[in-house]
Amino acid sequence: MVSTTSTVPVTRHRELSTAAALLLTIGGNIVVVTIAAIGVAGVAAAAVAVFGPELMELL
Repeated sequence: MVSTTSTVPVTRHRELSTAAALLLTIGGNIVVVTIAAIGVAGVAAAAVAVFGPELMELL
């Protein structure tokens, strides 16, 4: 049987408030959207660099 008494001191865990958790969630989402936008812009720039002349002729 396992004993629940421990001689090792355990630090108390701090919990985030609801407002702090909401701000972290919003901040994380903004970071993800920013990274995705940079990726899309990079792909678009590469596509223009590779296919630019042909696309301009089609237009």
